[in-house]
Amino acid sequence: MLGSMSRRWVLAALALSACSSSDADSTSGGTSSTGGAATGSTEAVPTSDSDAPPDSTLGGSQTGGTDASATAGLDTSTGTSAGQTDGETEATDTGEIRPDPQQVILETYAPRIWFPVDEEFWPSSVEWAYPGLERFPDAEGQHWVRTIDPLQSPSDTLPLFDGDLGTAPIYGYWADKGDGIVDLVYFVYYPYNRGKSVVNTIWGNHVGDWEHITVRLLEQPDGQLAPTQVYLSAHNFGGAYPWGNGEVALHDGTHPVVYSAWGSHGFWAQPGDHVYASVGETDPIFDVCITLVCVELVDETAAGVAWDTWEVVHGMDFFEQQGLQGADWPVWMSDAFTDPGAGDPTVPGMGPIYRWGNEEDCSVLGIPIDITDLIGVCRLEDGPTGPVSKSTWGPQLR
Repeated sequence: MLGSMSRRWVLAALALSACSSSDADSTSGGTSSTGGAATGSTEAVPTSDSDAPPDSTLGGSQTGGTDASATAGLDTSTGTSAGQTDGETEATDTGEIRPDPQQVILETYAPRIWFPVDEEFWPSSVEWAYPGLERFPDAEGQHWVRTIDPLQSPSDTLPLFDGDLGTAPIYGYWADKGDGIVDLVYFVYYPYNRGKSVVNTIWGNHVGDWEHITVRLLEQPDGQLAPTQVYLSAHNFGGAYPWGNGEVALHDGTHPVVYSAWGSHGFWAQPGDHVYASVGETDPIFDVCITLVCVELVDETAAGVAWDTWEVVHGMDFFEQQGLQGADWPVWMSDAFTDPGAGDPTVPGMGPIYRWGNEEDCSVLGIPIDITDLIGVCRLEDGPTGPVSKSTWGPQLR
């Protein structure tokens, strides 16, 4: 890992350099502050702080407030050390709170996330969802959460699944992986993932959803850290893009601009429809379907409502297991999944959580055609694992 003094210098320098950036969000559309129609273009267009915020009925801080890139500079005379990982926030002699360098950089590179204007299943904080969930052990003693109100069918929905963008944070993790590599990992929690409609039936629903974006920083010959790649997760896969080549637009030069798919929340670099899988088999010669059904699975994205996540970063240092800038290290980030925790073990906030939703339901009663084996998923899948269980924390960019 980077030495304490070295990391102190490169963090301060990186945060200072972010102030001088003036690159604009290179996409426009929907109700974004840039205005205009979504084109998917990677040509930069100028924006200004006076641009109108998106017309969102969900509240929150989508585009207003202070621009993180304008406040990222650090006064190196404060002596704030990037190697300080005890999670405490220092104060100056005058009582002014010194910014945590890791928190500042997490905010500097936090993404702008575009949602379709008709999105129904929004992000929330995990705590916002807790009142509608209960914790329980599976057959191996690992604790999951599930809805208190039962689902009447695998495609049933509950008010809990609406989420609450207005109070949602983005969970930002500083992950120093050694050898001059630092990954900034941003996780978004959703109470629900809506599957895809095939033969008038929704397949692949699941209670709970975690999607993430990673910005990779590499130590340069001059000792400074610089962004080199950005990774976008989608479903059970993802893709890495070079930093700054136009494939992933940058707002104000530091914030990746990404698009969340309607209902299923996979992240994509451009607005529009994205085919990510095919169901069934087509004859290669006659181009006709030779299975019960042939259909493409599509993620639909659009520049409808913008969420500027740098205003709501819950910062943490993953390997030190510490919150940043006064934030907590939550109990749900523990991987001691068999631990019943403190207090009532059925209360979600009392202990670790292995899976974040109900158990799978593969029932097919009353549906037109059973294609469970063909499509490869049930109508209701198991709830997903959380950030601590993901493969994000190894040396590879994921």
